[in-house]
Amino acid sequence: MRVIVAGAGLAGRRLIARLAADHHDVTAIDLNREVCELISSKLGVAAICGNATDITTLEESEIGKAEVAVALMRQSADNLAFSLLAKSAGVGRIIARMANPKYREAYEQAGVTSIIDITGLFLDQLLLEIERPQVHEVATFGAGQGIILQVTISKDSRAAGKTIREITSERRFPRDWLIAGIFRERDGQLIIPTGAERLFPWDQILLCGAAARTKEAADYFEITHGLRSIIGRRVKAPLPDKVEQRAQNEIDSALEKTGKTDEDSP
Repeated sequence: MRVIVAGAGLAGRRLIARLAADHHDVTAIDLNREVCELISSKLGVAAICGNATDITTLEESEIGKAEVAVALMRQSADNLAFSLLAKSAGVGRIIARMANPKYREAYEQAGVTSIIDITGLFLDQLLLEIERPQVHEVATFGAGQGIILQVTISKDSRAAGKTIREITSERRFPRDWLIAGIFRERDGQLIIPTGAERLFPWDQILLCGAAARTKEAADYFEITHGLRSIIGRRVKAPLPDKVEQRAQNEIDSALEKTGKTDEDSP
């Protein structure tokens, strides 16, 4: 597959390396000459030192022959301009990194077919690590719409002692999630469940489902009694949506006055 990657920062270089290892025809574009030379010499990938928002640079990359264009530059304005030029060149699939959710509509209008919400994915993973240490994100797929989690069943979990069929038939268990595997650490046994298997404390399970309902899936496996659950229910009350939005707007406004936004993040 022919792929153009605009932006060879940390994420860009990792993606280019993976694509090259999988024998895709990759061309990288970046303003840093040293980075381009490194990519070319170490990975054997065509690397063009230039501005990915400049039509001359894109003509040199033969973007019209690309099947996929990926925008991984720091600035949303650059990613938007590259996406528009890629679309006009006839590229069928355009993937862009979005640092600021405010740009989503603009990305869609620019012809971006897959938007990677870096900030959202990062925050979701942080919240899992902070609030639910027994839940770990394994991977995402479908441009971040799907997620795979590893969950350790505690002795107080409502799932302990139940069969997979009992769990998935309960109303509080999300319909668009499934239990894909069980690892029983005490005997080193890996189980691919069919429904009759029963979960026991310290079992590690693999969950797969819609990322938008990650909290619901994780909530199901929370403990059901004891001091920890009582405290948790008291302190986890979220801010009302309007209050949270107003706070976020104030933060954004302050950042804009200083000339710094989320787009400045690598």
